[in-house]
Amino acid sequence: MKNNLGKIILFLFFIPYILNAQVVLKAPNSYYENDLVYFTIVAQGSNVSFPEIKNIDGNIVQNAGTKQQTTIVNGAKSVQVSKSYAILSNKDIALPSFEITVDNKIEKTKPKIIKVKKVEKTKSDLYDLTITTDKTEAFVGEAVEFSLKFKYKKDLELAGLDFQKPTFENFWVKELPSKKNQDNYTQYVEQELKYLLFPQKAGTQKLGALKIGVKTYKSSYGAGFYLTNPTETTNVYSNKINLKVKALPDGVSLIGDFDIKATVDKTTINQGDAVSYKLYISGRGNIDDLDEVKLNIAQTTIYDNPSTKEYNLENNLYGGKYTKIYSIVGQTDFTIPSIKLQYFDKKTQTIKTIETKSYDIKVNGIPKQKAKLELQEPKQETQDSNSGVSKVEVIKITSDEKIIYFLFGLVVGIIVVIVFSFFKNKTGKNIETPLLKSIQNTKTPKELFKVLFVYINIDEELDKIIYKLETLSQEEFKKEKKNINNLIKELMKKDIQLETYL
Repeated sequence: MKNNLGKIILFLFFIPYILNAQVVLKAPNSYYENDLVYFTIVAQGSNVSFPEIKNIDGNIVQNAGTKQQTTIVNGAKSVQVSKSYAILSNKDIALPSFEITVDNKIEKTKPKIIKVKKVEKTKSDLYDLTITTDKTEAFVGEAVEFSLKFKYKKDLELAGLDFQKPTFENFWVKELPSKKNQDNYTQYVEQELKYLLFPQKAGTQKLGALKIGVKTYKSSYGAGFYLTNPTETTNVYSNKINLKVKALPDGVSLIGDFDIKATVDKTTINQGDAVSYKLYISGRGNIDDLDEVKLNIAQTTIYDNPSTKEYNLENNLYGGKYTKIYSIVGQTDFTIPSIKLQYFDKKTQTIKTIETKSYDIKVNGIPKQKAKLELQEPKQETQDSNSGVSKVEVIKITSDEKIIYFLFGLVVGIIVVIVFSFFKNKTGKNIETPLLKSIQNTKTPKELFKVLFVYINIDEELDKIIYKLETLSQEEFKKEKKNINNLIKELMKKDIQLETYL
């Protein structure tokens, strides 16, 4: 209690001296390159006006906030205004003399030079920040394990850590699972973050120095005077690492050890059936850089599903698996070509080429005939009882009879249309067609594919559904069958003729 009372008396004793200083510039004497530098102008008076500061020595200046405090001494009221600025630079900063208007008078700050210091690793018994890599040389695309270790003393009055995840220029980054705070039964608490870095550019790449702001309580201040203990921040810097990155041979983007294979579900199909072709690529290395594999086979229709990629660590080596499935439909025999993959083998320092086997697919032909969405009534034929040969009876009519038949047919047609429209509007029921019945009778995706194959290239939405059939589960198939029913009914409403060749 005595200490707090003494501090209050000391503060009141210095107030008159503070009030005598009309304008004060607060700025550090030095800073580390590429760090934000803060400086503050404090002005005392009843009416204060600050200049607009946007640029200093070619560096952009940002407004970092304004604070205002009112004090009354011996009945005299005074306002203290503090305006802060932030500037980012990597060289000495020459702060000029700023003009501030205080109570209609111009006051000036003193100029000041803030010296830049090169970042060096912080050496302290209280805390330490160290970065390491598992190698000092790597190829473009090769995985480099990067570790960030931070430790601080257990008895340090820590208020928090100001840390932003590091960014690495010219690297593709993948964060690894981090460990919890480790108690190694020493006087320090240790934390570690790990990343996999994949260099994207050849040359010497610089890593670090990284920074953590350590916030600690000012324990020398009494809690009786402040509602909460004030804090101070100390920046802790890590070491730097230079990583030598070598370019891969021309035309190669993968490095590691890979395997490739492909399978088909059948090598003989009927016209209208699809071959399911599956491609697998696996191994240890930068499989993320693998481009999508496209198939191009003449006189076939290919539907390729989105690829799936799985990544993991095995024996501290990064890699994974790439899987892609294609459905291929052909009208004639065709060949699925061999797919080649090249990668750089670091162990042998050579380019390796691996490939799948090719597959010859035989397509069994079936008779061709015209097919329409609406099946037409068959022609009436007569059969000669003596010869057993069917023949079509030809009836000749005169011109007058043609006119009479035409008028009669026109009248009957109008009546039929009126009656049909009346009942259609009244009942609202759709007429079932042979195609819709065939769709409803299918039990599996394969059966439905065979029914609809002849209608490929008539409607884009219908094509998407047809090519997706063989990949559907039974539950998905039931839902898709309803969608196809609705789509075909819509096409019928638009009076679209769906024609193709069986």
